[in-house]
Amino acid sequence: MKTSHKLIRFGAFFALSFFIVGFSPSSLGTSFKKIMADGFAIESPEQNVSSETFLLTNSRNGQPLENYLLYIIDTSTSTLVDVIKSDEPGEMKADALVDGKEYRIRIVRADTDSGAVKLAEETMYLHQPDDLPTTIETYVEREATHINVPILMQDPELPNGCEITTLTSALNHYRLKVSKTTMADDYLPKSSFTFKNGKRFGPDPHQAYAGDPRKANGGWYVFAEPIVEAAKGIIDSKSSRLIAENVSGSTKEEILSYTDRNIPVIVWVTLDLSPPVTSGGWYIEETGDFHPSYSNLHSVVLDGWEDGNVYVMDPLKGRVSYPEKMFFDSYQAMGSQAVIVRR
Repeated sequence: MKTSHKLIRFGAFFALSFFIVGFSPSSLGTSFKKIMADGFAIESPEQNVSSETFLLTNSRNGQPLENYLLYIIDTSTSTLVDVIKSDEPGEMKADALVDGKEYRIRIVRADTDSGAVKLAEETMYLHQPDDLPTTIETYVEREATHINVPILMQDPELPNGCEITTLTSALNHYRLKVSKTTMADDYLPKSSFTFKNGKRFGPDPHQAYAGDPRKANGGWYVFAEPIVEAAKGIIDSKSSRLIAENVSGSTKEEILSYTDRNIPVIVWVTLDLSPPVTSGGWYIEETGDFHPSYSNLHSVVLDGWEDGNVYVMDPLKGRVSYPEKMFFDSYQAMGSQAVIVRR
């Protein structure tokens, strides 16, 4: 008695389904859609199907996860429906999901072996068509990261130019060639002090650098906004695709999530992470408000993390490390100011 081709193909597909449920990434070489197109249908034609966009995030910090595989399994038949991969924003799209059907979802890194898929925890998903992405969370531990931005010292040319020096280091990390002195002279917004009725007036540090960073006794500091302005100026002049952003107010986890993605962060802290000290000050030109000046303000590039310690490029010391709690306590004490440059 001859066995029909359809019966042979059905048997092969039945065996393949059990193999796929074992979740071997090597099975991805055979497209599931190709199997369906070869004469088999998992769902009956009368069922309504639709697509769904998923957003994969890390439950530890809420950040998107790139380069992860999401396995979607039909709960009722234990067959693999689709395998989709997350992109940089953590998004991925699954096609032909049955409306109202429940699915099991397993998540693993794209570079892991089949054993990891079998051991992955499952998340249940009931498919209901929606224009908004469905967020799927998984917990991913922080891994050691060392970005190693170029070490760039502010002295001797810029004795009070830590902020523009750290920005230059971050720009050089992305191979945008520019010197710290060019950045200080041509791109950093600056404003001199004036005296009226015995009072010293100067800029709001959120608007411009107070004084001249080249002067040991005539330069003070600047906050995040003018550093972003300086970065955008050089980026535009070089026709670069880099992006500079003011990320002040970010939490510790949000700041460290940038280093997780190999993005260095310019952070305002104090010298030796000691408590902020104010001494003297000036009146803000535009408002007349008195600004008490910091005598130990400093800026560094956060470019690594390992075992509870952060690694920074300090323009006065080179590359050093600090306990993360001490570092972020100082960051918060200085108003949680930070800037990133990214691709």
